[in-house]
Amino acid sequence: MKQVYSKKIISVGSVERGLGTTHIALTLANYLCSKLGMKTAYIELNPTNQIHSLSPKQETPSFLYKGVVFYPNITVTSLPEILHEDFQYFVLDMGVLTTYTIPEFLRCDKPFLVCSPSKWRCSQIEEKIDQLFYNQQQNCFSLIMNLSEKRSTFSVFSKNCEQHYFPYIQNPFHLEPQHFLSMSLLLKSL
Repeated sequence: MKQVYSKKIISVGSVERGLGTTHIALTLANYLCSKLGMKTAYIELNPTNQIHSLSPKQETPSFLYKGVVFYPNITVTSLPEILHEDFQYFVLDMGVLTTYTIPEFLRCDKPFLVCSPSKWRCSQIEEKIDQLFYNQQQNCFSLIMNLSEKRSTFSVFSKNCEQHYFPYIQNPFHLEPQHFLSMSLLLKSL
């Protein structure tokens, strides 16, 4: 008898390059699979095509790595077909969001927008958030302050969004017990 799962879709995006979107998406996919034992797919929906470097065979439509099934270099138009596959969790690495990808980002069960806690970047990032999400309701996504701990981070963002703090994790495929609490807090409302 085929097991029926309640599928959950997590999206991870940012408003500019270099904020750690791919690293966080990989970490979440690894945590869901290796720690929680969930059948997990990672979907690379950004144009960087970095995930192929994990594949033993280049140019394959999907591959298995450390228990997670990876779909590299996917477009929004091919996403529905993959979302019908038999997984409990889908982690979408959306890279830098655009007006074209924002509707898909917001359609997910848990959309995370990666930000920098750096004081000198906050106003620039907030301005980009306002430009991209000008017609969206508040609380439509959660912010992740990358490379940060709550006690050392301040918030200048005017959006009334849930904020999470993501610690430094050197290798997204090697999580230590001290990382489990951060991961469970990110995913608690799913």
